[in-house]
Amino acid sequence: MSTDIPPDSENLGLQSMTIPSLAVIGEILANCYIIWFLLIDFPMNCARLAAETDGRQTCSMEIGGYVIAAISAVMIIAGIYYLAKWHFPREV
Repeated sequence: MSTDIPPDSENLGLQSMTIPSLAVIGEILANCYIIWFLLIDFPMNCARLAAETDGRQTCSMEIGGYVIAAISAVMIIAGIYYLAKWHFPREV
């Protein structure tokens, strides 16, 4: 039995953060899609629908859509902070 510390144990901390970092990047991309859909795609389709039906049929986004977009923006900022915190560690 050996109780020696492996020589590459210093890199273990950064390697163990690969999967969570990829998950955070995926979360950032998903939130970008949510914001794009709620603030760009959905209103564009509503405007097209109103133009095609001469204004007889319209749709509007409720306040909840803007709240969800704001929460997604906060989650993007939190994800960027998380990545910056782990990829640029402070010297101790």
